[in-house]
Amino acid sequence: MQVDAAFDCMKHAYESGRMPGGLIITGDIRGDAAELATRILQMLYCQEPQAPCRACAGCLRVRDQTAYDVVWIVPEKKSRQISIDQMRDRLLAVIGQTSFEGGWKAGVIVGADRMSPSASNAFLKTLEEPPPQTLFLLLTDSPQNLLPTILSRCQRLDVDHDVHTLNAVWRSELLQILAAPLPPGPISALATSAQIGALLATMKEEAETQVKAEAKNEVDVDASGDVMSARISARYREQRLALLIALQDWYRDLLVIRSGGAADLLHYPEQQETLRMRAAGLTGGQALANVAAIDGIQRQLERNLSEDYVLAYWMDRIVTGVQAERRV
Repeated sequence: MQVDAAFDCMKHAYESGRMPGGLIITGDIRGDAAELATRILQMLYCQEPQAPCRACAGCLRVRDQTAYDVVWIVPEKKSRQISIDQMRDRLLAVIGQTSFEGGWKAGVIVGADRMSPSASNAFLKTLEEPPPQTLFLLLTDSPQNLLPTILSRCQRLDVDHDVHTLNAVWRSELLQILAAPLPPGPISALATSAQIGALLATMKEEAETQVKAEAKNEVDVDASGDVMSARISARYREQRLALLIALQDWYRDLLVIRSGGAADLLHYPEQQETLRMRAAGLTGGQALANVAAIDGIQRQLERNLSEDYVLAYWMDRIVTGVQAERRV
């Protein structure tokens, strides 16, 4: 997902009073992820009516990491970890105090996957019951290394498409599923989840074929052993993540259109007509909730829950906007 599109999602959440208490931003923690975090914070601390202006004193303090109510935490150089002392003394102690400027307080954890176990547990306690008007931004390029309980309590935005890109064939098949005319009522959710499940099954078979073909030149690898199984599982998880990101891009496009965003922000501009018809049947809150639903799918699949159950559960909660499509 591009930074502009990700920021538009958060701006809509902010303007509609639906800002999350915790947000995981996956991507380059010194590049796109950091840029998105900075823009979100500038939106909160901008002193001009059209926020963020990126030029006022508030925006410049955020850019320079000197804003009074924003705490930035980075791994210690020697241990390459975020320690319990950093978490307690530099972040949580400050977050618990009254805002200096009477507004938002924010904590940015750069390389959040490098929190020590004790630091993670200390942070989790605050994340479960954050003070009012508090935002935590967790920047990471390895979200799978975060505690599942932290993942479950945060929304997530991915700005690392260069790492997880669905190949053209599967992208085309996914779009056929998403753009096809939908049956009425709950049948649409069942049909969509079944079709996506079938696509995932095909991807799993192909992952096994690919890994076994690659291993033919490795004489020390047992094709039926644990090493081979682990390689197949890792390959499939990467491909499944790419599909979920592509799936979430569809619902983000609906959110962009519902929020009045420009067409050049769309991930699937070739589906613009279908997207506009579907978006017409959604409220802004529904469109935002649909994006969050894909995060729910990803979190539960990472906990090794049944794919069929997880897909059926979450797709049943996604609002499709199909009624508006039928009226056109």
